[in-house]
Amino acid sequence: MCLLVLAGAAGAQTVWFTVLGDPANPAVDTIEVDPSPLSVSVEAQTMRVRVSRSKLRKSWDGVPYRSYVSDVVFDCANKKARYSALVFYMEPLWQGKSHNTSTYTRDNPRWMEFRDVSPNPNRQIIRAACESGRVKTSDVPGHGYPGQDNIQSL
Repeated sequence: MCLLVLAGAAGAQTVWFTVLGDPANPAVDTIEVDPSPLSVSVEAQTMRVRVSRSKLRKSWDGVPYRSYVSDVVFDCANKKARYSALVFYMEPLWQGKSHNTSTYTRDNPRWMEFRDVSPNPNRQIIRAACESGRVKTSDVPGHGYPGQDNIQSL
């Protein structure tokens, strides 16, 4: 189902929020977030994150890429985020045809980490995603988020 969501989004007009980099410059690392959640529940929130790297890289599974678009499941209680699906591109800035799609389950997680990116926005993105999800789940008893005043926005 995630693959259908990712494939359908390719033609949709999404307004991306640039967290790091420059979406017009293929020579820099760029990370963007679609601020509209794909789904929200008490346990998790799923959002789309896309990354363009300054140089060719390989994924954990050995897939070469310059950029990818992903569905990310944010586990706010544990302050972690894992990829559920990634669509890889050989070109920077999500150009050309995708050449590989990987899906991951809770039993086979791939954590959102942004290796070798400085400054690394991983924690900032998790906090912001969880803050936006908190508004939708604030009426559920026992599901508040400690340290609300310390949460940074994107």
